[in-house]
Amino acid sequence: MRLKLIQVGLGNHGQGVGEHFVLASRDFAYAGLVDINRSAVTEYARKNKLPESLCYTDHEQAFREADADAVFISAFSPVHYEIAKSALEHKLHVLIEKPFVLSLEEAEELNSLAARNRLNVMVNQNYRYFATVIALKQTLQSANLGRLSFVQSEFFYGHEGKPYQKTMDNYVLLEMSVHHVDMIRFLLDSDIAQVTGKTWNTPGSGYAGDPHVHAVYQTESGVNVFYLGSLLAKGAATPWEGAWIFQFEGGAVHLDDLGDGYGVYIADGRTKSRIGFQAQELGGIHGVLAEFAASIREQREPKISGADNMRTLAALLATAESSKQGKAIRLIPEG
Repeated sequence: MRLKLIQVGLGNHGQGVGEHFVLASRDFAYAGLVDINRSAVTEYARKNKLPESLCYTDHEQAFREADADAVFISAFSPVHYEIAKSALEHKLHVLIEKPFVLSLEEAEELNSLAARNRLNVMVNQNYRYFATVIALKQTLQSANLGRLSFVQSEFFYGHEGKPYQKTMDNYVLLEMSVHHVDMIRFLLDSDIAQVTGKTWNTPGSGYAGDPHVHAVYQTESGVNVFYLGSLLAKGAATPWEGAWIFQFEGGAVHLDDLGDGYGVYIADGRTKSRIGFQAQELGGIHGVLAEFAASIREQREPKISGADNMRTLAALLATAESSKQGKAIRLIPEG
């Protein structure tokens, strides 16, 4: 039997996620649809042949009245905290879009509330379920190229931000780099111990928060990851996962286009080969929803739990703090 889900946030992004992933899910059926824009939520229901009785404009009312097991928050990031807190207070499991929330204090409060109520909080870091990222991790584990020396990652995209994004702090970090910093932790199986970062703006950009970032993330395992990202890049865009090189003693592993299309490559200075892989049956948000459902049914903590994702959030906020202070920020004590 499918679990019953309330989706909160049915703007353009939420509708896309709902139509392509929630409606296709084998694990969830809608118990409620919520958006403050009445026409948006009713149009979504009409287009997808869902009863209008599922529609709400007030998430509190939906949480009180709908017979549900869980909530999927696809609303914009500044309201994540208040909606997630309300859902947990109504004894509902929570799946929440990245970024989890906007401060570590908010994250800690939600995680504590979930633990007290024996509820799950999971963050939709869906890049961990991309076929390219899974293939890259498998290749890193099997490449047999010796010791890993360093990692370089780049992401460039010319993004026309939404109104809320143009006013928020830490724009590029919380809205985009959150994916790549989480990839660092996932791919290297290591948390970030220290950050030296610089974020900056471009005059006349229209953004209050910085759209550019350069940082060095030192992992707990001792590997330095050099990251450069921009959401205001005017040249050729990289794929969403970015361009990566993992430099080992005996060669390198790339996620990039080295001549045969974007994908995973192994190169040793003389030859290069592209690693073949198959599309994931439950890739991207399909995989996230499946894991969220499994964690509820099995009464266990989900992968990419709120507690786990706090370490990604901490690294992002430390990047901003490093830029303000002009010095490295230590996240994990030495020794």
